[in-house]
Amino acid sequence: MKKHILIICFACVSIFFFSCSSNAPASYHNESELPNMGFGETASRSRSADTPGEDRMVTYSASLELSVKDNEETRKKLNEQLKIYNGFIVRETESTIVVRIPSESMDDYLNFARTLGNIERESRTGTDITDQYRDNVLRLDNLKNVRNRYLTLLERANTVTDILAIEKELERVNLEIERLEGRIQHAQLSVAYSNITIRFREKSRPGPVGWIFYGLYHGIRWLFVWD
Repeated sequence: MKKHILIICFACVSIFFFSCSSNAPASYHNESELPNMGFGETASRSRSADTPGEDRMVTYSASLELSVKDNEETRKKLNEQLKIYNGFIVRETESTIVVRIPSESMDDYLNFARTLGNIERESRTGTDITDQYRDNVLRLDNLKNVRNRYLTLLERANTVTDILAIEKELERVNLEIERLEGRIQHAQLSVAYSNITIRFREKSRPGPVGWIFYGLYHGIRWLFVWD
């Protein structure tokens, strides 16, 4: 009799788990290399906000292309300023730097970068991830409840078959919990730290022959056009 009750309970929990998994929202790209910054307060505020526009979770990213005198000097100054704002480098090459900056310092860092050269292109985007974030938090809570039920069933299991079956489901639940925790952490990081991509290239200068034509151009321009 106990065995039948155990099997019935096991089936009920399995149905509950698969119903949760079928409603999974779109996931974020996994960025396991990003550090764990610990944004529990941000998560708490987001879950408590029910009014549109209040405590929304918005991720910001910006892109800036500059024409500069010296690539090496530009990159050095950008890195020095990055330390002042407590940001960190995501990717860096000879002519590109991708950084994460605390969202409240995003405008200040961009204003500094604009002073390093002539702006060729600039863009900024914002993405509201509030709904996806709350869905993931809710799913995580449900999965943790499912895991607790499986652990209770495991304590009552009497046969090797039941133990192996429950442990298999526990492994699946734990894997899904880890994935959701990664998505939630990534969302919190994306909100707290804005992503900025800055590309820079050195201004082209004319060679010896080029300076001759450069002078002729300005001489002819002076004859026909007076500022």
